[in-house]
Amino acid sequence: MTGAELRAVELRRPGWGRKGYRTEEVDEFLTRAAEALDALGAGRRPGLSPEDVHDVVFRKPPFGRGRGYDEDQVDDLLDRVEAALRGGRPAGGIELNGRPLDG
Repeated sequence: MTGAELRAVELRRPGWGRKGYRTEEVDEFLTRAAEALDALGAGRRPGLSPEDVHDVVFRKPPFGRGRGYDEDQVDDLLDRVEAALRGGRPAGGIELNGRPLDG
C-alpha cells in the first residue's frame, strides 16, 4: 500500500443505529499514515512504526455528532497499513535470519 492508495480510500459509515470511530481522529491518523507510507516509498524513515499503527485507539463520536466511520473497515485498512510498514509482512510473521518464511 502506498500513501496515494491510502488517500484514495473512501471510508463508509456504520449501519443505522450503530456508532463507529470518530471521523476527525481517524482522518488525522490516516493523514500521518499516508505521509509515513510516502516516506517509506521514497527511502526515508517513516514517521510511524508498525507498532504505532497496531496500537492506535479511536473513540466513538459523542451523542449527536454523527456515526463516525465503520470500525471493521477502518481496522482492515489499518492492518494493511501496518503490513506495508513492516515491508509487506503480517505482524508476528515467522522469520529466519531476518527473512520471512513462507508458511
